[in-house]
Amino acid sequence: MVTQIVDPTPYLLSCNDPWVLYNTHINLTGERSKAEETKKSLLKNAYILDLIDESIQWLGKPLSRHNDATHPLHKIALLADFNLKHNDLGISYITETILSNQSMEGAFQSFIDVPLRYGGSGSASFEWMICDTPTLLYSLLKFGVRDDLRIEAAINHILQLVEVNGWRCRTSIPKMRGPGRKDDHCPYGNLLALKALSQVPVLLNHEAVKAGVDAQLEHWENRDGRKIYLFGIGTTFKRLKYPHIWYDILHVVDILSQIPYAKEDTRLIEMLEIINIKQADNSAFTPESIWKAYKYWSFGQKKTSCPWITYKIALINKRLGINFS
Repeated sequence: MVTQIVDPTPYLLSCNDPWVLYNTHINLTGERSKAEETKKSLLKNAYILDLIDESIQWLGKPLSRHNDATHPLHKIALLADFNLKHNDLGISYITETILSNQSMEGAFQSFIDVPLRYGGSGSASFEWMICDTPTLLYSLLKFGVRDDLRIEAAINHILQLVEVNGWRCRTSIPKMRGPGRKDDHCPYGNLLALKALSQVPVLLNHEAVKAGVDAQLEHWENRDGRKIYLFGIGTTFKRLKYPHIWYDILHVVDILSQIPYAKEDTRLIEMLEIINIKQADNSAFTPESIWKAYKYWSFGQKKTSCPWITYKIALINKRLGINFS
């Protein structure tokens, strides 16, 4: 049994964040007409317009580390999380830019700078890694870009990379490999591959997805053992944090809660229990760790409850069939 959370819908509907109201109406209350009204405010919001402007320039900043919260790659994913679509103002330019930078293998590429000491060339070039290309594919799918042969090629590329234990460290840079055993899965890359494929309904029961889920849940089950690719599961992992830039409990549960194979697994329910017991008396949840690049957002405040994180947790519970108390 998992602790039931108090219905946070009244709290969510009382907030002023249009991205919260828009998604609450779509996914929690089902009030589509109110959602469309709210979206007008969403597309005029200064925070959203700034995100779009930064995302449009995303190829101008080389990616040198994957948990760089300031990098536009993560801001694109944030816009996708907020449920914006490819025909919304500015988003079509972002999607076309991503689509136009595709490798021969099918992976969407980023402008990546890997130092010589890590097997790179020492200068930025268009490459792909398992810890960035799924984020681009996820974003395109969330934006509603579906019927495009380039999307199909990117999906097939990720499927071809899977191993018996999920997704391992893979990249287009021949000499580069992450800090782990060659035959281990990469917890973060594996999670991102699942994140992208979770947006493709016909693949939710695919054997590749099941292999990735097994790897993710086995990592949780053996959390007291060795770190895999330096990813441990301890106090830091269990803190509520957003945006989904790195490897933490809310990111993991958000993705696995969308995959039927994982939904009734007791290990996923264990993680949800850790999240649910953190609800405050006002029915909201508060960030326990923050990305300083988002200090002006509600999820960038550790002393104030966060409507968006509260919405995300409410949606996770709904996906898993956990009724509100």
